[in-house]
Amino acid sequence: MQDKIKTHFSKTVADYDTVADDVVFKNNELHRELVNAVPFEKNRELEILDLGCWTGHGMEVILEEYPKAKITGVDFSATMIQRTKENLSYLSNRIDLWESDFMEFEFEKRYDVVISAVAIHNITHEEKKVLFEKIYDCLNDWGVFINADFYEHESDSVNEKLKKVYRKYLEQNLNWEELEVWLRHAFEEDMPMSLSKQESILKKVWFKEFNLCWLFNNEAVYIAKK
Repeated sequence: MQDKIKTHFSKTVADYDTVADDVVFKNNELHRELVNAVPFEKNRELEILDLGCWTGHGMEVILEEYPKAKITGVDFSATMIQRTKENLSYLSNRIDLWESDFMEFEFEKRYDVVISAVAIHNITHEEKKVLFEKIYDCLNDWGVFINADFYEHESDSVNEKLKKVYRKYLEQNLNWEELEVWLRHAFEEDMPMSLSKQESILKKVWFKEFNLCWLFNNEAVYIAKK
């Protein structure tokens, strides 16, 4: 992951739990829709990988919904990993945490589900291609990849409108200093990709199905099935 992205989150990690709702539209709903997209029975024993686990929000939601699941969380920030340990201490026997850039993470195990929330848009399009192939290779047969993230609209004009709405959302929620940091991140550093391009890449690495589960402004949740 690019150094500028790591620098951005190293500055915001201390208050990320507080600011997350202010920089992600419908943050709780997005995570809930990610969990709702998991196509397996609730009592099934699942091995799950969370790429960019932040402070454990998504992990907590999915582990409470799937009481027999175990989850591996990956994040490049030592502070995020420590916060996750603290937040999910009551679930410590069901989590395995790795401090690693997920582009450098060794996908040594096999998983039933790979999830990611508001993370993959931070890497380049070429890195996305590499990551999607790694995700496919680490999934068990009939495994699924569920991504909840910012996306870029197919239409330039619509994309500009969505950006304006998102900018207004940030301006309403953040103070001047925070706003400057997040505006730079959102409009100069972020690298969202259109859903059609993501679908095309996923199918090229042999995912069989791609289904859009949820859409709101510049955010989407989709599932790709192996």
